[in-house]
Amino acid sequence: MPLTIAVTGLNRGENPQPGPGIIRSLQRRYSDLTIIGLIYDVLESGVYADDCADFIYHLPYPKAGHAALLARFDYLLTKHSIDIFFPTLDSEIRGLLRIENALADRGIKMLMPTRQSYEACCKSELAKLAERCGCQSPLTYSVVEVSGLRKAAHRIGYPLMVKGPFYGAYKVHTEGDMVERYHQIIAEWGGPVLLQRCVYGSEYDVIAVGDGQGGVGGWCTIRKTILSEKGKGFGGITIHDDKLDAIAFDIIRELKWRGPLELEFLKDDATNTYYLIEINPRFPAWVDFPSSIDRNLPALVVETLLHGTMDRLPPCEAGVFYVRHSVELTGRIDQLGQLSTSGELVCRGRGSRLPKEELAAVVG
Repeated sequence: MPLTIAVTGLNRGENPQPGPGIIRSLQRRYSDLTIIGLIYDVLESGVYADDCADFIYHLPYPKAGHAALLARFDYLLTKHSIDIFFPTLDSEIRGLLRIENALADRGIKMLMPTRQSYEACCKSELAKLAERCGCQSPLTYSVVEVSGLRKAAHRIGYPLMVKGPFYGAYKVHTEGDMVERYHQIIAEWGGPVLLQRCVYGSEYDVIAVGDGQGGVGGWCTIRKTILSEKGKGFGGITIHDDKLDAIAFDIIRELKWRGPLELEFLKDDATNTYYLIEINPRFPAWVDFPSSIDRNLPALVVETLLHGTMDRLPPCEAGVFYVRHSVELTGRIDQLGQLSTSGELVCRGRGSRLPKEELAAVVG
């Protein structure tokens, strides 16, 4: 069955996005596949990879509003019959929840959480969620002004973490650094800004797909072994930890989560206690790692959307690791110019379906 799937987040640089991992996972499973890459920046590196998208289109930034986004999809549908859409960036989810039904009416399927589930896992609500699930989370305060910032810092103590609502997490040791990071986050992402007590220990991740009823269709649990300067996981190893898996499953059950998510934990070195740090409402950049060991979570999403029921995958084998590997990609200035002016680029390095107007010309 031929499929056309749209994916955002194509960057693989220092701050890698999930799109290329999702695409590679889908290519492992489906042979008759066309990938529509949706970008916000012409220098997203996946644009220029031979094994990434077949067609590239610009999207309006989320701040442009859901009407602009829906209008862009209406244009894309004049070019392609899009079956499934994988949003991959935190900043996209809220707006897409507003137009999920409108996209479904147009034949575009997504596996998304409910608005209630999404709101419950936002950073500012994480402590409440952890308390309901009986797990630990670091002391956290949500602030919207500098005076509240100082009060919260006095209660937490230094060093502490300063976090944005979508992106950005900075460890600060002084009030001056804290205020500087606060203003940086407000300028880039808006508020609220979160102040969080530091927990010292190893980082663990659980990636999963929820069925919307409290169950889990598939998951992979890792301990991060290599961290970049920005705290991104550039290496990890699969583990079996019944305690950690039980915590993750309790959270997913409480949320009745539908679709992909990533749960981030720190394990306190002194007490061996797991602390819930963040929940990301999408796949992480390392999503192709479990796919490479036959636990293909993006394909699980596709099969669920196509058939209406979710299979249950067995757990990943423990003791398998990944390391991130960087390569240089090349592009031409005319590609950059075309994307900048028209917002479109035909890559078609693989056996993909033609756009609708070209297909009509061939048939005619």
